[in-house]
Amino acid sequence: MANMPPLQNVSNPWEGRHDLKTTQETIKKLLAGGTPNWVKWPKDYKSMAQEALLSDRETSEIMARQYKMEDQELLLNEVARKVNPIRTRDFVDKLRRYGVKCYTIDNGFPPATVALWAFKPGTDHVVPVCYLQVPAMYEWSVLRLDKRGLPSGEAFRGWRTVESQLVEKGVISEARANEIFGRPVDGEVSRRFRRNMHWFRNRRNLQHQLEQTEI
Repeated sequence: MANMPPLQNVSNPWEGRHDLKTTQETIKKLLAGGTPNWVKWPKDYKSMAQEALLSDRETSEIMARQYKMEDQELLLNEVARKVNPIRTRDFVDKLRRYGVKCYTIDNGFPPATVALWAFKPGTDHVVPVCYLQVPAMYEWSVLRLDKRGLPSGEAFRGWRTVESQLVEKGVISEARANEIFGRPVDGEVSRRFRRNMHWFRNRRNLQHQLEQTEI
């Protein structure tokens, strides 16, 4: 910093410090092979750039369509999914009435949600379950899409999603879940939920078989 020249007030600092000779030599090198086409015909090159942009966008949209979920339209159907609402406080109270030790804390994110924590049966081990929508939840979650039309989380959390997370985290069994919440009505709307439950059930059966084999 000691060798730094003193600051001076000049009327045009750019003109005073600009190396004009170096700039001229650089331009000569750029134009050594003749004037570039993009300088001669700027409108043509602008059109080419726009065409390339549109082509890239089309490719991106095609790739986005390939990443859509198989039942995406069904998961977006608010009329079919926003049924059987329950107040979030009542949902938690219902769990407690059936012996589930649980509590909620302010989540902060996503907005208008709380985090559900619960103890695994017969232990003092508490696990994070998932977030709950407040002040109330419909039966089925509604999918959110980003600007490209790709799945991006949930627009609304349904209480069946919470139920499946309680089963997956080992807080309640599938049989206990049916006792507390009742079995969902068979149909397209409940298909993903029933498939998840089937997967949880088979995974636990496989784990049990492996444990028995090791013994």
